[in-house]
Amino acid sequence: MMAASMSKTLVISKPQGLIDQASAELDKFFIADNSYDDLSKRLRVYSEASPNDSGLVDRDYPVFSDEKQSLPHLPELSLMKQVPLPNELVEQFSHMQCNCMMGVFPEIQRAWLTIDGNIFVWNYETGGDLAYYDSLKETIIACGLVKPKPGVCSGIPYLLVVTTPIDVYLLGVTFGDVNSTGQMNNPATSDMNLLPSPLYSLPSDNCHFLTIQGTSGGRLFLGARDGCLYEILYQAQDNWFSKKCRKVNLTSSSLLSFLTPSFLKREEEPIIQIEIAEDRNVLYTRSEQGSIQVYDLGEDGQASTFVTELSHTSITKSASQIIKTVDKSNFQNIVHISAVGKGESVCLHLVAVTASGVRMYFSMRPFNAVTSRPSMLKLVHVRLPPGFSGSTTSQRPSKVHMAHYNRGTLLMASSQAEDMDLLWATGSDCFPFHSELMETHVSIPIGGHMWAMTEEPSENVVWKRDPKDDGRVRCDPPLVVTQHMEQLRKFVLLSAQGTYMLTKLRPVDQLRSILIQNQGYDNIEVESFFKLHKADQACATCLILICSGLAVDNQVVDWAAGAFFMHGGDPTYDFGVRPPATLGANYSVTGADVTMNPGLSFHPAQVSTPHVSKLNADMTIAPAGGVTTGGQVILSGKHDGIYLYLARILRPLWDSKLVGEHRVSSSKVVMKSRIDDELKWFMEQLSTLLSFLQSSTQYMASLSNDGYLPNAGRLMTSNHIDEATKKKCLGEAVAKEKQSLQQLMLLVNSCLEILGLWNIVCDHQFEVVCAALTEAQVAQLKSCTLRSLLSSGNEQIFSAMINGIIQQYLGDNACTDVISNKLRETCPSLYSLDDAKCSKANELLLSLGGIATAPERSALLFDALNLYKEVSPHLNLQEVCESLSNARYYDGVLDICLTTANKRDPQNIALHYYKHGEPSDDQTGYNMYTARLDCYNYVLDTLKFLLSTSYNTNVMSPSVPSKPGPPNKQTNSVLTISEAEHYTESLYNLAIKSNDELFHVRLYEWMVNNELTDKLLQVSSPYLEDYLRRSATSGTPDFQFQSLEVLWRYYEKNKNYSSAAGILNILADKPSVSLDLLQRIEYLCRAVMNAKSASFRVDKMDGDLLHELEEKLDVAKVQVLVLESLRRLQQNYRSQQIDTAISKLNSKLMDVTTLYGEYAEEFDLAECRLSILHCAGHYDSVLIESLWTAIIDKEFELTEAQSRDNKMIVVQNKVICLGKKFGTNDKFFPLSYIIKDMELRSLESGYDVNWVANTMKLSQIPLLQLLQSYDNLYKAKDPCWRNHGGQFHLLMVIASLLDSFLSQPHSLSAYERSRFIATADGLVSGYLVELQSSTIANPQAQSTAKKLREVQSRLQRAYS
Repeated sequence: MMAASMSKTLVISKPQGLIDQASAELDKFFIADNSYDDLSKRLRVYSEASPNDSGLVDRDYPVFSDEKQSLPHLPELSLMKQVPLPNELVEQFSHMQCNCMMGVFPEIQRAWLTIDGNIFVWNYETGGDLAYYDSLKETIIACGLVKPKPGVCSGIPYLLVVTTPIDVYLLGVTFGDVNSTGQMNNPATSDMNLLPSPLYSLPSDNCHFLTIQGTSGGRLFLGARDGCLYEILYQAQDNWFSKKCRKVNLTSSSLLSFLTPSFLKREEEPIIQIEIAEDRNVLYTRSEQGSIQVYDLGEDGQASTFVTELSHTSITKSASQIIKTVDKSNFQNIVHISAVGKGESVCLHLVAVTASGVRMYFSMRPFNAVTSRPSMLKLVHVRLPPGFSGSTTSQRPSKVHMAHYNRGTLLMASSQAEDMDLLWATGSDCFPFHSELMETHVSIPIGGHMWAMTEEPSENVVWKRDPKDDGRVRCDPPLVVTQHMEQLRKFVLLSAQGTYMLTKLRPVDQLRSILIQNQGYDNIEVESFFKLHKADQACATCLILICSGLAVDNQVVDWAAGAFFMHGGDPTYDFGVRPPATLGANYSVTGADVTMNPGLSFHPAQVSTPHVSKLNADMTIAPAGGVTTGGQVILSGKHDGIYLYLARILRPLWDSKLVGEHRVSSSKVVMKSRIDDELKWFMEQLSTLLSFLQSSTQYMASLSNDGYLPNAGRLMTSNHIDEATKKKCLGEAVAKEKQSLQQLMLLVNSCLEILGLWNIVCDHQFEVVCAALTEAQVAQLKSCTLRSLLSSGNEQIFSAMINGIIQQYLGDNACTDVISNKLRETCPSLYSLDDAKCSKANELLLSLGGIATAPERSALLFDALNLYKEVSPHLNLQEVCESLSNARYYDGVLDICLTTANKRDPQNIALHYYKHGEPSDDQTGYNMYTARLDCYNYVLDTLKFLLSTSYNTNVMSPSVPSKPGPPNKQTNSVLTISEAEHYTESLYNLAIKSNDELFHVRLYEWMVNNELTDKLLQVSSPYLEDYLRRSATSGTPDFQFQSLEVLWRYYEKNKNYSSAAGILNILADKPSVSLDLLQRIEYLCRAVMNAKSASFRVDKMDGDLLHELEEKLDVAKVQVLVLESLRRLQQNYRSQQIDTAISKLNSKLMDVTTLYGEYAEEFDLAECRLSILHCAGHYDSVLIESLWTAIIDKEFELTEAQSRDNKMIVVQNKVICLGKKFGTNDKFFPLSYIIKDMELRSLESGYDVNWVANTMKLSQIPLLQLLQSYDNLYKAKDPCWRNHGGQFHLLMVIASLLDSFLSQPHSLSAYERSRFIATADGLVSGYLVELQSSTIANPQAQSTAKKLREVQSRLQRAYS
């Protein structure tokens, strides 16, 4: 059973428009945070061909020592801990004979010490867990910790590489036992173990290896005293082609070394440092003299190609040419090199530090080829350390013997005395968005001479953005942007006196330190911090302390909140007066007072975050230094700080894809969430921010609607602005800020709900939930970001994900109450109380499978239906109806659909829209109308299913089994024909009883379209007639025709004959090529019948209708005659004109004038013209006689080739046909004229003397009338008879006519017979008298007289 899901259009209680506005505002802060530059641009290096320098001006290293700045001791580094060397190690120094070294393995938080052939490793955090290895007899020259190749050293996370003058050893390092999950224990908290026997060893071949470095992929490189770079190749076992462990000289194996003559080869320069840039797969080496070599490890990190080398001499020369005013000795003696990562610069790749603290930046490829492999090494920038500017009084670094550089932070150890070093630190974290590189610097004395300096590797709290998301090459954002999710950077310094652990303070740590040192926020130091970072940045930093838990104690949280409210400024209104130009070209006003002494070397306007526009879209922005005619709202630093903090929390999610693909097998790919492990962190950050906003009554109350602001009152105005305008504008600024913050709270809440839902989905196996989505939803989910999920149009995705979760419970027959409550608590806007009710209803429907008794099933169905009805406006009706249909609760389908329709349109606007002709400009009516129709359609679909099932003869019918064996079991879900009929009738009867008029309309329409008119006519409903009448005048022509067909039947069934006749009349007149002429005549005939059957037909209107219908029927019959005549003509004469005429005649009814003029006369259809004249009652004797002549001529013409007898029959049949039609009307059947014409033709052709008379008798011409016509013709004495030799022909015809009568006298009634005999006897007597004068001379007369006397005798006998 399919479970019904929530609505595809979820009801979001929060206005989507406000969330969209907040998202758009937040986008501005993302843009601002992304406005940082690459390191090369900040150093003004734009091409490898244009090297330059920096560090010679004060602004490169601004100071805070001025008393007005009040930040004389802005903390940069903090000494976390100093741990002395273990006592056991101090004792070992006394046993030293040849050599000792110390270093740090930061990956495992261990320090190491070698004394001759012994190596000691201990935890530098605690000074404990001392491990040692004393199995070596030779003096240790170098020591390094590397990761092994995957799959080579199973269960061993690290290799300790030890070199001696004789051998190289690879020792296994483990940490405690493998934990229960099968993963390695944390090295920082577990005991370290050195395996007693080396895993690999190989001879050094008299090569002293001085430095060791490995890659994360397990490659192992060694730098040798002979100036060559070696790689140790190792594998699990020996094979035919290579040993288990061997070394390869990468320097001497290069092509250049073979081609270079021996006398040109440089002197050996021992390699003392190897630096690997794993993000670029490039290896750098530094020799003891300061030469640098470059090796390309290939795109995949598996190659080893020598690229180039820069000698220390050429480096010094190049630096001197860049900065000619500085002694070149400052560029000699390079003590350290570090790779510049992709996150810091695209074009700069290596930085070298000299003993004078000078940094030299190198590029290994042209700037315009950012994707190419290394091809060179060129010095492009030289940066001097602090102390080289002309006006500075600070000291400069000297005697630097050790350095460390990473992510913009430089540490240098400067020898001050034998027992003390001075640690220099520089960094640009305080100046993140400035276009030039500006750095702070600090120096800290360290006891003892430093032997090692490094940084512990750290990972961000949350995942970093996938660079494939947008395809752009971007550097990492500044620390101020990511400080809330970054761990403290920890540096480890090792000297003979122990370990020093320092941390690099983030801005948030600096603020915390200032608050603690000053025991509060109302002081000049905190105010200066706000001036340094600007109000918005400082407020965002305060929020980190308030919301992220970094404050450690509540007192600091309170101080941070106090600083936020006191120094964060207030919304203002700028009337056009700009601040003084001395504040900087890109300065922008905030609510905080940022006026500072322009004479200071530190300029706050140059170090702040690029200004995010705080103006409304309808405001104008004033150019710097000018006055505008319009004003602008400037929101406070608190407002922007909140937005900025939220933007930085959401940064990893906002525009990054949240879903990826995970290949389970070669043929299966599943969806995988990219953020499942970090969701709780995001939700915690958002929750604390929302709690702060909700609890900050001080802030929100100050943003009152009346414009009152306790701490504000600072308007940037001109003197001519009156006080009322000032107050009004201030109120506008306050209102805008309040509105914006309310929108932000809605946005935060929506983010929490979305991420909360996402977390629940991950808890229920993300890939399983996604498997239930449609292809379109999966495609949408693959490209979704948090930004896109917050916008409108994703309701279906959320609904589908929630549905997938609920389905897991329903599929297991588990109760959904717990998960429903969790969803309600987590995302009430996405999963409302209505959704919970819907899920419960689904659960009830699924539980029907175990219920056998009908009462229990009915009760569950009733309860489920009531739950659905409570949430009906927002249901996914399609799935609800499917669920109810699967439960065979078809009456419930009707109930829920009609209930939903009424709740979606409670005012019945749709019916008003329908009855007023569905106006196109009524959008509300249209929306309500379509909403109701959507609901009705599910009922009609159910009816259609039941109806088709009841008609399906294949359902449950016998069939041949598909395979041998026992018969297949019939499932209960299959409806039998009888069941389908029962459910159909029940649902239909219930639907008819509905009082929803618009539903009746849709139901009737459906019945008409599905040819259920007979069933429709059985409906007794007050809505049916109105529907049929409206449908007859609207919709498509075919639909109107169908409606008219049903309407006349409806009227006829209800004995409204007059209306039925009127509808039939309309149907007959309706122009349509699908309705032929005979069908129209059928409609007219039916209309005449209904008109005659009207019980009140005596009414004048009914009588007029009947008369009109009868006349129209007569004309239609004539039109049929014209049509048939043209068709006969078409058989002999094919022409386009005839085809067109036939088509027109068959497509509509025409009047007599059109029939006569355009068809009968046009095509010379004499018979049709006669019929038209008869129908129209138009009498013209001459015309009528000519038509008769033409008719008879036509018949003779058509039978010209036939025999005489056939001609007689054909002509006779035509006259008989017309005689029966017109014989009762002498005007249109001129009997005498027709007889005369035919008798003359008979004489000419020698036809039988009785031919014409018999024709007339068969035409049902009365004998007496026929006799009188012949008598009139005879007495007219027309000479034509004599001319044709038939002087006595008419008398012979009369004699034959009388003889025929006498043979069958009873063909007439007694009265008619007596009258006819008397008339005939008199006429015959007259004929005989006239013939007596002609009989002597004319034999024909004698014969005629004889025939007449015989007839007279018989007449007299019959009369007597």
